[in-house]
Amino acid sequence: MKRFFCALLCLLLLGAGFVPVRAEADPFLTVAEGIIAWKKADVGSAPDGYLLNDTCLALAGTTPGDWYPIGLGRLGIADNNAAYLAVIRDQVEQRYALPGKLSAAKATEWHRISLAVLAMGGDPTALGTDADGNPINLIADGTYDRGKTASLGRQGINGWIWGLIALDSLRYEIPDGAVSSRDDILLEILRRQLADGGFALSGKTADPDITAMALQALAPYRNSEKTYTYTQKSTGVQVTKTVRRAVEDAVACLSGRQLDTGDFSSWGTENVESTDQVTVALCCLGIDPLTDPRFIKNGNTLMDGILRYRMADGGFVHSFTYDPDNPTSRPDQSNTMAGEQTLYTMAALWRQKNGMRTLYDFRPEQSAALRERIRTLETRIAAVSPKTDAAELERLLRDFYALPETERCYVNGYWTLSDAARTAGVDVGGIADTTQVIKSPDEAPDDRPLLSFSPSDRAAVDALPERLTTEQYVTVTTLLDKLRQCEPFEGMETYLARLTAAKQTIAAIRAEIDSINAEIREKLYPFEGISLKDKNTVDGIVARYLALSEYDRTRIDRWEDVIKTKTKIDNLLRGILIGVVLGVIAAVTAVFLVRRIRKRRHRKEREMEELSAQYRDEE
Repeated sequence: MKRFFCALLCLLLLGAGFVPVRAEADPFLTVAEGIIAWKKADVGSAPDGYLLNDTCLALAGTTPGDWYPIGLGRLGIADNNAAYLAVIRDQVEQRYALPGKLSAAKATEWHRISLAVLAMGGDPTALGTDADGNPINLIADGTYDRGKTASLGRQGINGWIWGLIALDSLRYEIPDGAVSSRDDILLEILRRQLADGGFALSGKTADPDITAMALQALAPYRNSEKTYTYTQKSTGVQVTKTVRRAVEDAVACLSGRQLDTGDFSSWGTENVESTDQVTVALCCLGIDPLTDPRFIKNGNTLMDGILRYRMADGGFVHSFTYDPDNPTSRPDQSNTMAGEQTLYTMAALWRQKNGMRTLYDFRPEQSAALRERIRTLETRIAAVSPKTDAAELERLLRDFYALPETERCYVNGYWTLSDAARTAGVDVGGIADTTQVIKSPDEAPDDRPLLSFSPSDRAAVDALPERLTTEQYVTVTTLLDKLRQCEPFEGMETYLARLTAAKQTIAAIRAEIDSINAEIREKLYPFEGISLKDKNTVDGIVARYLALSEYDRTRIDRWEDVIKTKTKIDNLLRGILIGVVLGVIAAVTAVFLVRRIRKRRHRKEREMEELSAQYRDEE
């Protein structure tokens, strides 16, 4: 697939002779491939190399390190998946050894990593083990049991939104005794809806980004008849709503805020990321962002709004104005956050176009039979009119409720059917309660073969340098992770021992680097206050620095300042030593002169005594 996409892009760039290929090219994949090509150049990867190279993998477990894997995975583009899973597993295990684990305050750390792991083909409910040897379950710890350590809402509405998205990524079941239920999380999102229909991190004016993200979380519940009663946080008014009504209000709010250029403004700045989020939200809701008249302004669609920000290098700029609060985002340079969000937006559009599950629904794709049931039902619903009799409306409702509950969100037009049925006097609730669900076929058992530790893998172990550095971290971590999952083979224990030892060595080096950096921060900063009393500290840091490899020395922070400090201390010491030496010389010289004067005096006294004695003898 990856080679196909790359070849397709190359053909598109060749000339008019390949017009038929250009005409057949998927516009979403073309944009995505441009972003990938730019990001590869940004991280120093070859055009035919991995985007997830060592530079990119060093950021695994952070915002810039996890969203590109999500975009790649949801586009079906195989990259360095195994390496990412190996590194993120190691990073999570290390962070779980700390008191706050992934974060003391931000539950979204669990949610983002969970989505990235799923996109790369991993399991966030069994991602390594903690310090006590227990399996690490990011879904439990980050969503329904997050309240054991901190509220999902500690960081605001973001925690509730992304907690629900992560929870529904595989429609995870919540066990009895969990701190939070789905309804608990849903209610916390709903009660934060503003009077204008939108959502925001703070204040009473909707923000397009947060509104769109809230819609992404609410999308799986859009066809539910269940009502929720709650007190609206911004107004203090008690309301009773279905998710449908909340969604409709939010969609109307976004439509009203779209600019004539097709894009959106957030916090006073026109930007591509807001437009990306709205596009993803509409895809999650089954709305075509490119054809729905509510999101076409002055002839411009959301796609037109997105492409405004595309740069010549294939990447995307954040905004056309410089934001001093966001110094990494410049109006004339492709931006990594703009790139990652546009990448997974293209994935959302591509998946919608091809009848696939939505961006954050990681379940296996629907069977052909299920897709056909849904398409047939949608066609029949589209034919509903005021003349449709109650019997037909009842049949349509039963066909809807015969679908598995978790698949009903994929039926467009349900509320047309529901409203028509109620108008005709049909008992919608009764039909919902009495219709037997026709369950989807059981998922195929997991019969994936064990991995094989290939000759090239063994050669990679054999090629490890005698003196290891942190440069080999990704290689060693990836090989060790693969070895632990592969079929047994002769000599396996030897390779396991070598890689385990290598991993421990590299871990010790990383710990030493962190320790040196910490000592520099804690004992030398600010450098202006350094004096002779700090000599031993500085000398110790320098000695530890010199013990590192040349590669690892580059990871020491503010080393130039340390060198300047050492030079300052050495100069001070040299001045003192010179002063001491000169003092000693002066003292020795003075002693010598005094002694010489005394000797001369004594000699003269003796001579005088001798002369006096001679005169006495002559008398």
